Amino acid sequence: MNLFKVLKLIKQVTKSYTQSNSERYSMEDRKGDKRLDYVVALYREISFPLGLLVLKKHLKTNGGRNVLWARGEFDPEYVENTVLPKLIDSEYLKSLAPNTVGAHFYNLTKDWGLDNLFNQRYKESEGKFGDARDEMLANITRHNLLSHDLWHVLFRYDTTAMGEAMIQEVSSAIWNFKPSALTSYLVTKQLPKETKSNLPWEVRKECKKLAQAMDHSLLYESPLSLLERDIDEVRKQFNIGVPVLYKEFTEKFQSHTRLDTFHPEYNDVDWDKT
Repeated sequence: MNLFKVLKLIKQVTKSYTQSNSERYSMEDRKGDKRLDYVVALYREISFPLGLLVLKKHLKTNGGRNVLWARGEFDPEYVENTVLPKLIDSEYLKSLAPNTVGAHFYNLTKDWGLDNLFNQRYKESEGKFGDARDEMLANITRHNLLSHDLWHVLFRYDTTAMGEAMIQEVSSAIWNFKPSALTSYLVTKQLPKETKSNLPWEVRKECKKLAQAMDHSLLYESPLSLLERDIDEVRKQFNIGVPVLYKEFTEKFQSHTRLDTFHPEYNDVDWDKT
């Protein structure tokens, strides 16, 4: 871990999220490909030793081992030949009923696509460690990038700075990866300056509670297993609560919200009655 590079990336992450539209900036990876944003680059830089906490949590369960070792539905060939094509099949996703996870997922991703984000994953061929850690890191980032937007729609956090910060908090809890909580903090601390309110800190505190209370076995679900399911049934199964203070934030600061995780033809009763 290069401490100088980490501090530089932290500064860049903070700067890149000062705008309310969460604009991302690309940078070159070690091979010169402009496909990394600052958040992904930061995580790669500090994946060791903090990534050991991820292993400590998930090696204890069969589902966790399936993800870490890319077994079954998490096999790289299966993911790239079956899972990813389904996740970017707009005709299929559009055909799903408005109450499904997949329909919400399509509404979120239809304008920018998933394949570009998927290309940001850590690849074993990059060989940061030269041993089995490269393989596990590749397996973790592959699954995380494919699950990221599903967590957006399940938790209702949109793709503005506030929503992205909260999904980083969810990622921190479900993976046990502390750098994600750092990103959540770095992004959140910009928002009180923009909104002239301390509500963003309350939203983050609420998110931490929701993320801890949820059933973390959601991580061991293949994205394909969720797409055709009723979104509220999935939320109930994994104990995903309604972010009440986040809803208050979206109502008070509409210029900082997008609400692109809500399918326009679906009536989210729990959200509406909050």
